[in-house]
Amino acid sequence: MAIQFARIEIVGRSSGGNSCCKAAYNARLIIKDESTNVTYNFARKGDNVYHTVLLPNYVDKRFKDPRVLMNEVERSEKRKNSQLLKDVVIALPDDKELDLDDRIAITHEIIEEMGWVKNGLGVQVDIHQPQTYEKNWHAHLLVTTRRFTEDGKALGAKAVDLNPKFAKVKGKAFIIPEGEIIHERAKEVINKYFAKLGLEIRVDPISFVPQQHVGPTRMRSIINEISEQNKICKLAHLEIIKGEDGVLDRIIRHQTIFTKFDIAKAVKEIPAEEGKLKLLREVLNSDRLIKLYNADGTNTKYYTTKDVREEELRIVRIANNVNSQMHFSNVLKIKSDIANLTSVNEAQKASLQHILINSQGIRIVRGRAGTGKSQVLAEAYKIATNHGQNVIGLSPTHKAASELKSKGYRKCHTVKGFLFRLYNGKAELPRNTTLVVDEAGMVGNSDYLELLKVARNNNCNLILAGDERQLTSVERGGMFAVLANKFGSYELSKIRRQNKVWAREMTSCFAKSDITGGVHLLTQHNCLKVDHTLAESMARLIDDWSNSKFALNERLIITMRNAEVDSINQGIRELLKAKGLLTGKEYRLYLSPKKYEDYIAGDRILFKSTNKDLQIENGEFATITAVNNDRFIAKTDSGKEIAFNPREVSFKHGYASTVYKAQGSSIKDVYVLHNLAGNSRNSYVAMTRHIEEVKLYSNRETTKDMASLISQLSKSDNNLASINFKSLEELRTQEIQHNTGLPGIIIKIGNWFKWVVKDIHDRSHSNDNYYHLKIFTNTITVKKRQKPLVITLSIIIKKIQ
Repeated sequence: MAIQFARIEIVGRSSGGNSCCKAAYNARLIIKDESTNVTYNFARKGDNVYHTVLLPNYVDKRFKDPRVLMNEVERSEKRKNSQLLKDVVIALPDDKELDLDDRIAITHEIIEEMGWVKNGLGVQVDIHQPQTYEKNWHAHLLVTTRRFTEDGKALGAKAVDLNPKFAKVKGKAFIIPEGEIIHERAKEVINKYFAKLGLEIRVDPISFVPQQHVGPTRMRSIINEISEQNKICKLAHLEIIKGEDGVLDRIIRHQTIFTKFDIAKAVKEIPAEEGKLKLLREVLNSDRLIKLYNADGTNTKYYTTKDVREEELRIVRIANNVNSQMHFSNVLKIKSDIANLTSVNEAQKASLQHILINSQGIRIVRGRAGTGKSQVLAEAYKIATNHGQNVIGLSPTHKAASELKSKGYRKCHTVKGFLFRLYNGKAELPRNTTLVVDEAGMVGNSDYLELLKVARNNNCNLILAGDERQLTSVERGGMFAVLANKFGSYELSKIRRQNKVWAREMTSCFAKSDITGGVHLLTQHNCLKVDHTLAESMARLIDDWSNSKFALNERLIITMRNAEVDSINQGIRELLKAKGLLTGKEYRLYLSPKKYEDYIAGDRILFKSTNKDLQIENGEFATITAVNNDRFIAKTDSGKEIAFNPREVSFKHGYASTVYKAQGSSIKDVYVLHNLAGNSRNSYVAMTRHIEEVKLYSNRETTKDMASLISQLSKSDNNLASINFKSLEELRTQEIQHNTGLPGIIIKIGNWFKWVVKDIHDRSHSNDNYYHLKIFTNTITVKKRQKPLVITLSIIIKKIQ
């Protein structure tokens, strides 16, 4: 069937684009960028069935070689924001009446119709055949943005007269008008070609024919499409790596401890293969690196850095100061108020006593998923404010802050937002305030450090509520568990969220890391669904989801990877349209030059950022009620109706969500997709979001049997604080003190002097960099090299051990 599809985008340096990289990818070749000495190798992909470079007749034939042409493109562009190439993709007919020669002829006729070559431009042409059982024949065209000089020896001036319709969305260039022109001309060329062959086939303007069931074949196609988009994006989103410090900075942005494998993984995207081994050795020999040991002196696989270690130790020291700041009033009256509560159980009353009349400045409650921790915080606010305390609610996410607000907190912010407001003089913090932090396990180390300094300087008490077994912060973290162990906590463990007894038992199993027990309960109640392939698993999940008795806003699909979220969202939309549940005009929204999404009235969406003017929060779900080019209207799950410009608000389809976005939610009907990724934290959060129903979907491609499933769901992560372990220096100090037999009083005096010095440093510590927004550029720099050397990740690890 011939479908109408064409897309044109810009390969530009401002978005991380590179001509040699893009050309190598399209042609499945090895191309070296001579300006950077980086080699791009895509020769292993075997789906390219036709390749050529088209040039004006007067141009030097050496440019027929894409390695020569693309290095000329790179040389001719001097600016960091240069637009290098036009990247065109055109769908070709897959009809059985046509062969490869026909598709080549159609492609050349489209290029001729567009007039690029006759106007002095070069065009690299590649035709990719579909995978088995797929039907997505397509041509990739890379068109130079500069004309060749009159002598044909180089690229000259920009052909601005041929592309006057460049457009920008959110600062990113693409060419919607020219894309529409190619779209229509490609359709005309293909239809004329059919007519010339005497065929009655014509181009179908719809990209696919919806079916009543989105089966494994279609899901496999969707997965491939999303995967291809991600591969292309990955080429434009490599990290800056400048020596061993760059590698370590990249790792500790998200982790406090790491292994040799983490180091190797951090540099695996560097195209310069032979530089990896040298860089890894430099990292392992870095003065910043600290090797970690167990308390008994046995070696661990972990490392940390000196700056991370000092950050953690400073957090603990300042927390000790805050913990000594005790202020509370009306103890007997507060006890009486707690005892008279009828809306909470005895365990919740005990937790309220712990956080409201404790003699410590830091009070911590740990609530397992679904145990009623939110209700405890709601009652704590009422009681504390009734007795004249100033209480401010804080959380690491806008979604959790919104939840505090719904529980009655008049003042609530994200932790980072509150600290920024204080720093910039836009908020006040009266002395003796009580700061309540919900989802405290998700607070990062840098946030904890600044928050504790603020609490110390303003004589505030701190109430922390969280669950260290759930997801930790996106940035490096792990300090909630350290603080809970150091200062003590009250733990809520009785599950209340789930309505069914067996579901509460299953949730309790996951909370206790008894994954075996949890999986067996799922199996007994027919809630574990196993298929052979990921596509089959997704298809079954979508089919089950479509037959749910619950409303759209009462069901949610949870998975680990954004790629799987995108695939499932796309599959569900196809199904809903096929069933007539999504009807009306569809609007296309370009998110970037590399990606677009279609929306229609009735679509579920998830907001990806907070907008105070619209009163929407990051992670909030809604349903679109009306759409046009410049105005969408949506109703949030909390009942708010909002109107917004879709180009000014960040959102995505909201049928499926990552587990991170789902934390803190309570949903009636939950579907969890397992596809190898994840660990004990992810599985704990995902399997404890439901109120009524939950199902877990697995596939034998990545999880061959029950033992593998349990092992994958039980996998630990590295989100632990480094001070859970000992450094070599600390072990040696302990050994010296033990062997010399120094009197305890001398050791205490020495430690006291050290504490005084460190306390002085802590009180003068200032981290202005925290209050500067960090924008990480997605580029890659590597050192020049002499000759290629290909080393696999596993070989690198073996060599550095």
